[in-house]
Amino acid sequence: MDIPDWLRWAFYAFAAVQVIFVYRDLQLLRRAEPGRRTGPWLVVADDAVGVAMSVGLALGSLNVLLAAAPLMLVIGACKGIRALLARRAARPAPTAGEGAAPAGQ
Repeated sequence: MDIPDWLRWAFYAFAAVQVIFVYRDLQLLRRAEPGRRTGPWLVVADDAVGVAMSVGLALGSLNVLLAAAPLMLVIGACKGIRALLARRAARPAPTAGEGAAPAGQ
């Protein structure tokens, strides 16, 4: 790939910022309760793959991009599924008084 030098430096800077986020997320992961670590692990993995993808783009390596992009899609899909399931679980169950009225009333 032919990437301009200014864009390479932008990718390097973006990767450096993402490394800071990976470090912060690792600290949050260490503090998470044992049963609540899947979400923080997904965040760490997402940021780590983002660092690899940014560095790969900065170096102009198409192989890194082809390896990291599907992995990032899988992590994003897992995070999305977890968010949908959490939203479904948080929805309150309907009470007996709510809903459709019986036919005779």
